[in-house]
Amino acid sequence: MTSSLGSGPAAVVGAVASEPRVGAAFATSGGAASQADFWSLLVSARTSDQLCEAWLGILCQWTPGTQAGLLLLQDAGDRYAPAAVWPDPDRDMSFLADIAQQALVERRGVVREESSGLAQCAYPLLGADFAYGVVVMHLAARGENGLRDALRLLHWGAGWLVGLFDKRELQESSLRLQRSALLQELLVGALETRADDETARWIVNRLAEALPCRLAMMGRAGTPDGRGLKISSVSGSAGFEPRANLLAVAREAMIEAVAAGRLQACPPLADDDSGGVIEPGALADYAGEAGAGGAIAVPLVHDGRTLGALLLDFERPPDAETHAFVETLALALAPGVDLRRLAGRGLVEHAGTRAHAAMRLLAGPRHPGVKLATVTAAVLLVIAAFVQVDFRVRSPATIEGRIQRAATAPFDGFVAQASARAGDVVHKGDVLARLDDRDLDLQEARSAADAELADRKLREALAKGDAVQVRLAQAEAEQARAELALVRGKLARVTITAPFDGRIVKGDLSQQLGAPVDEGRILFEVAPLDAWRVVLKVDERDIAHLRVGEPGELVLAGLPGMRFDVLVSRISPVAVAEDGRNAFRVEAKVIGGSDRIQPGMEGVGKIVAGERSLLWVVFHRLVDWARYGAWTLGL
Repeated sequence: MTSSLGSGPAAVVGAVASEPRVGAAFATSGGAASQADFWSLLVSARTSDQLCEAWLGILCQWTPGTQAGLLLLQDAGDRYAPAAVWPDPDRDMSFLADIAQQALVERRGVVREESSGLAQCAYPLLGADFAYGVVVMHLAARGENGLRDALRLLHWGAGWLVGLFDKRELQESSLRLQRSALLQELLVGALETRADDETARWIVNRLAEALPCRLAMMGRAGTPDGRGLKISSVSGSAGFEPRANLLAVAREAMIEAVAAGRLQACPPLADDDSGGVIEPGALADYAGEAGAGGAIAVPLVHDGRTLGALLLDFERPPDAETHAFVETLALALAPGVDLRRLAGRGLVEHAGTRAHAAMRLLAGPRHPGVKLATVTAAVLLVIAAFVQVDFRVRSPATIEGRIQRAATAPFDGFVAQASARAGDVVHKGDVLARLDDRDLDLQEARSAADAELADRKLREALAKGDAVQVRLAQAEAEQARAELALVRGKLARVTITAPFDGRIVKGDLSQQLGAPVDEGRILFEVAPLDAWRVVLKVDERDIAHLRVGEPGELVLAGLPGMRFDVLVSRISPVAVAEDGRNAFRVEAKVIGGSDRIQPGMEGVGKIVAGERSLLWVVFHRLVDWARYGAWTLGL
């Protein structure tokens, strides 16, 4: 129930729960007997609800004129919910939510006086680094001194409760640190041991010392799927008889946990609805035979392989925190145990085992298909190492116009006419589109009238001989003539024409008549009819192999039966990130050309970058990747 400083605005949620709280019988106002009952409840409180109820009752009775009290504690995140209400637990206290939230946000005591003669006082419960909650009181306003005394009592009571919360937080943090230290110690100790038996013995003995358990056992699985599990170590015992009745039942409990694939507990937690515990079962039988108050069995699984299981025997039923710690312990120990097992084999032994298995497969009397495949692969590799072939760099290709001009909207307006679209052949000066000029005609008339009026004012000022008015009139006249020139310039550009003879490669406004266009928007792109270029997007891993002037071939998706010869004309030195990879723009020209090539066509280009052995062509990417990775790792 803590919130870090500066974590955002607090949210006071919900009304008071309708169910009566423990200790509601003591929640009566006034009277020494009632106050004594609250003190008794405070001393004998066993739950947080009882403690909060008693503390709030004492504080409200000590503060003269108190009508109601509310204690809000953090529920989850930045949400605060009622923990105690005085005098009636079922009373709706939502009218105090605003001042409670203000006190939490401003992190100070807040007082609000009401027109009814009552006042609201709120004081946050602030720890060293956390805001635990807020206490709010609704009391009679007895002047400035009375409110000051009420705030002092709130401050005193909040300090006592915050100290209690800080102590509990410190205890929880200490427990977490102890558990973390134990986990680290177990991992380090397991890795420092030299044999699997020593690892298991160290783990069970240390767990029996650190946890409140009577006995700890560890079993080792014979196969990766968990079958053939045997008990390898028992805490406090250098030797044991695996066939003893109690150990046999413990082994069955471990096998049951391995089969379930998750932690098994006896008895299960009160709020455990996972269905992971089945009673009566092997673990329940073990607890009954061993006379244990509780037991936990958890499998040790790493990378899909079952390494074994742990069983812990407790004198009392373990709580939820112990369950969570044992689960974390199993997740952390499994990789360490597996690593200890693999490390114990030794590198030479491991390599020898693998090599021996491979040699036995090739030299043995069986598996003729494997032998034939190995010999064939070796022969093919030798041939591939000496056969020279053309090394061709493959990359996606696109056809573009060598010269490409854009026809843009000269101003904001509406499309009035669109006589051309993509694919049309146009000549220089042909009308591509026309924008609506009705608004411009009106602007021209208005600007012309403004210019004439400004000229008239200028003449009048000149006639009067007033120098100041003459200058003002001159400025107005120049502004009016500039606006008129701007409007007429726009009218001159209402018609959008083709910049040269060519083909429209982009743009179609035939379905957008009357639609608005913004100034600078590209309406059409025009490319010449006989000047095309091929744009190749070459991967950065292959760009070093290309040179200007190298030949190649181009196949377009729209003309799959035709191949066009190309020649590299330009290599861009700048890479562009596209589709998750870096690619360099390489331009090539088509040799011979064809009237069937159209701009925007896409295909695949292959540029010949010299001769290499077939083996190099096939594996050079893999070799380059391995060399780069090795250098990156410092090898």
